[in-house]
Amino acid sequence: MNIHKKDIIIIGCGCIGLSAGVILLKTGDYNVKIWAKDLPPNTTSNKAAALWYPFLSEPLDKVGRWSQETMDYFKKEIIPLGVEKTGTLTKKVYELYRTPRAQLPEWSPFVPSFRRMKKEEMLDGYIDGFTVEDGFVMDTDQYMDWLVESFKALGGSIDQREVVDIREPFIYADIVINCSGLGARELIGDRLVYPSRGQIIVVDNTRDISLMDEEDEYQLGYVIPRVHNSVLGGTNQQHNYNLEPSKKDTEEILDRVAKISPQFERKNLKILGEKVGLRPSRYSIRLENEFMQDGRKLLVHNYGHGGSGFTVSWGCALDTLKLVRKGADKLKTSNKSDVPWYSLLNKRRSSSSCSFVND
Repeated sequence: MNIHKKDIIIIGCGCIGLSAGVILLKTGDYNVKIWAKDLPPNTTSNKAAALWYPFLSEPLDKVGRWSQETMDYFKKEIIPLGVEKTGTLTKKVYELYRTPRAQLPEWSPFVPSFRRMKKEEMLDGYIDGFTVEDGFVMDTDQYMDWLVESFKALGGSIDQREVVDIREPFIYADIVINCSGLGARELIGDRLVYPSRGQIIVVDNTRDISLMDEEDEYQLGYVIPRVHNSVLGGTNQQHNYNLEPSKKDTEEILDRVAKISPQFERKNLKILGEKVGLRPSRYSIRLENEFMQDGRKLLVHNYGHGGSGFTVSWGCALDTLKLVRKGADKLKTSNKSDVPWYSLLNKRRSSSSCSFVND
């Protein structure tokens, strides 16, 4: 590694970890490695519907800003590369309601193209709704492959390895970024993060507009067109760890999307497959610095994005860079002989908790 660059290890190889890695590498100031138990195509990100739209995540004011920054990044850096390379497709979004909505979403002021739907845009059975004119969707497998290629092309490296103790990567780097998603529950003992099970159906139909019915956040209905197919959804089953597709959920999803548009009645569908993923839900996205080992090591948390991982990914990555720069300036000088690797491993055997200091 270049001795003039700071070494960073990122835990997690989903869209959050890879986006953070790309932003860090683009500065030319860091050597970046990713450690992860699961790699694409076997990550939660690969199983997502991947529509740009703030969804099931908090706090809404920050989610709004991160979402707009992500949209700006896509428009400038990704969409111009072409859909065949990145799997990213511009699509208008309709969020539909069968009852009037008095209030606009808290994140809406951050998105210039957000507006209330016009009467002539309404689908049958709906009386209110919102739209984002310049939304977009990602074919997750294609987009994740592009992210991996981009990360490696910038000099990043990826190791498939499971991290069971947060102190382990600090043997090799003074700065570690925790993008472990749901894994943070065990890795750092954060019991505030929990799974929200999402099941989707992939069909061969496609259309020009993404449609969402979120009137009941636990019984979701959405149609998300991608490059070569569409995703139908979905579910939001909190604290459910089941990764196997449920026939009952499939039937209910098909019933709900048929009510959104006759185009998606069962007789018009060819089902290509089903996918299940566990959203890393939390009362609030955690994006902050913590110091370890008496201020000699920096741990940057970036997890708990719920259903908005792709939507906020680049905004959170840009803030991760800011946190790294801010935290690195505060790190105390570390002499490796002060904390030998074998000492850390001995502590790992005798203790299951870590001590953190908030920044």
